[in-house]
Amino acid sequence: MKREEIEQLYIWDLDSIYENESSFYNDLQLAKQLLEQVLDLGNKIVNDSNHFYSFLLKQDDFERILNKLYAYCHMQCDCNPTNQDYQTMFASTISFIEDASTKLSFLTNVLCDHDELINSYLLEDRMKEYRYKIQSTLRFKEHILSKEQEELLSNVESISSSSSQVFDALRLEFPKIIVNGKRETLNSATLQQFLKNKDQKVRKNAYHKFFGEYKKFENVYATTLGGVMKKDVFFATQRKFSTALEASVFDDEVPTELFYKVLNHANNTYRPLFHRYNALKKELLQLDTIYNYDLSVPLVDKVNQTFTIEQSFEYIKEALKPLGENYLKIIDKAKEERWIDFFPTPGKRGGAYSSGSYDTKPFILMNYIHDYNSLSTLIHELGHSAHSYLSNSHQSFSNSGYRIFVAEVASTVNETLLIHTMIEKAKTKEEKCYYLYEQLENCVGLLFRQPMFAAFEDELHLKALRKEALSSKVITDLYQQMSVDYFGKDITVAPITAYSCYYVPHFYYNYYVYKYTIGMTLALAIVKRIQSGDQEQRDNYLKFLQSGGSMSPIDLLQLANVNPLNDDLYKDAFGYFEDVLNNFQELMKS
Repeated sequence: MKREEIEQLYIWDLDSIYENESSFYNDLQLAKQLLEQVLDLGNKIVNDSNHFYSFLLKQDDFERILNKLYAYCHMQCDCNPTNQDYQTMFASTISFIEDASTKLSFLTNVLCDHDELINSYLLEDRMKEYRYKIQSTLRFKEHILSKEQEELLSNVESISSSSSQVFDALRLEFPKIIVNGKRETLNSATLQQFLKNKDQKVRKNAYHKFFGEYKKFENVYATTLGGVMKKDVFFATQRKFSTALEASVFDDEVPTELFYKVLNHANNTYRPLFHRYNALKKELLQLDTIYNYDLSVPLVDKVNQTFTIEQSFEYIKEALKPLGENYLKIIDKAKEERWIDFFPTPGKRGGAYSSGSYDTKPFILMNYIHDYNSLSTLIHELGHSAHSYLSNSHQSFSNSGYRIFVAEVASTVNETLLIHTMIEKAKTKEEKCYYLYEQLENCVGLLFRQPMFAAFEDELHLKALRKEALSSKVITDLYQQMSVDYFGKDITVAPITAYSCYYVPHFYYNYYVYKYTIGMTLALAIVKRIQSGDQEQRDNYLKFLQSGGSMSPIDLLQLANVNPLNDDLYKDAFGYFEDVLNNFQELMKS
């Protein structure tokens, strides 16, 4: 479907950010003027608290416009990649961001060098909304270098981001797939459809042709992925962290032990549950040899073949009723105000995300193809956007930006509420089995798959730290072996799987993926309490969403009465998976 053929209702309203090219460049010029004012005030922040407060206000003005500019042009490029006007806007914005970052790099040094004076300023009432943000910066005092070194690192950072930029810019084209005698389009949006096809030849063909394209460009992808690992290690060690992981979790204000706690539970203690599930799949599919590309075949026929956009919102609002009327109004706004870009179009970025800024709507990019996965993805992204909407509505700009560490909780709560609704409303054994299966698949992705990804990413970072080779062979051999261990003895892993590591964008996000597992673990606890009728838990959860980034992630989560450092949460989460598996197995064999 071409973009111009889609009804306007189903295309996001980016004109609400900038009506035309002129208004965009007017703001870019304003941002440049504000940068000069921020720099001027930044040189005077140690003079007195009035200069410091003026600096904070002006910095907010600058960052708000900059975030708005970036949000607009990156979203336009993601859905209009061949439009060179948008590409020029994006390049201009990135260039300015890099220049501004370099010029402002001295500020952290000034703050940390005068931390006692700055802390005295923060005692004033008018500074209240800035306390957490500034004190978070002061935490880095031991990891801040000299002014000259900081400026050098800032300049290097603009160069080192090229690996990620190349990855984002690559748009592969895939061969057609023959299904029932017809040539069908293969891309990131349709791959899962082919992998769910009951014809094993279709599954094999789609899987091999899709990841075969990544193999063709393996050296390019190895260079980009290896470049990101080296970049993360470089900046971590330069800032006196022992590993890239230590630097990442320090920024999130969580202990390193949490990362390995998650991996140990998922990759060791409870992985036999996943292997048991795979063995059940092999038995139910009656395959002598089952490959990893066979694992997406539905074990239960679909109850609802398709979901229109309107039907999706009906299911979503039913599922989210436990969160209250005010939350449901946000869902209505998302649809009515055109926050969402729904359908896949040629060249459009694959996958889905929630994006925007403090001064825009919390937009959502989708590649909606009317199946249950599309519905589940939509409610997931609405969780992110509702979180942003509530944060922006209740917090000042300086406290609105929540960290990635807590971001997946809101989205996963929504997904879990949806699947519970589907299971509860099931009218037949087949329906119930279908949604139990969907929940099993969701749990596998978040409780087992993401920690495997995290272990792979961690090992690549450690190899970079040890200055070992990160050639395509090294990377793909490692990924293949980890995949074999992950799937277990009942599953035969296709050799082309080795190159699927180049498909995962989250490997470029510096220790992101394990946070999905934390999100799922905490979401299961929150949903269980809310569905039990615990009004206080619902109110506390909404308070967590409204609190944005006004405190540390652990403190934010404790607002919702959950703590990721508690081992019992993981026991309950994986126990939940086992209970669903037991119910599913019993029904399928009855």
